[in-house]
Amino acid sequence: MSAEAAPSAGASGAPVSGKAAVAEEVKSLLEARLTPDEGRFGSGSGSPCSAGSAKLFTQACADAAAATDADAAYALTRIGGRPGFATLTSAAQKIQKAAARYQELGCAKNPADAPDRQACLAAGAVLAQGFPDLRTGANLGLAGK
Repeated sequence: MSAEAAPSAGASGAPVSGKAAVAEEVKSLLEARLTPDEGRFGSGSGSPCSAGSAKLFTQACADAAAATDADAAYALTRIGGRPGFATLTSAAQKIQKAAARYQELGCAKNPADAPDRQACLAAGAVLAQGFPDLRTGANLGLAGK
């Protein structure tokens, strides 16, 4: 959908601009992915990747990391570099970097090296907050942020 598309009816039935229609579409499509993934893996302190989780250094976090990374990649594909999605772009890129770092360090295999464990904790914190951050980014996209 073009950012310059003609106005169409939004969720409220009121006409919306092309940019707003794109933002609504992105938010709707992303939410359809986030809700089931967040329900399956949790988020924040309920995530297997949170610093306080006994599952941070296990396959459970690796699975959550993969899902969060896939949702971040999907968000970036949907927005395709369009202006007005700075928060969503930033959040998605941060999540992708954290997921890559988690995998590179072998965090799911419970590394013994203290610096690696600290890096796993940092990556896990980003991943644990990933679903809410993507959702916030999509919501702010409606305001062009």
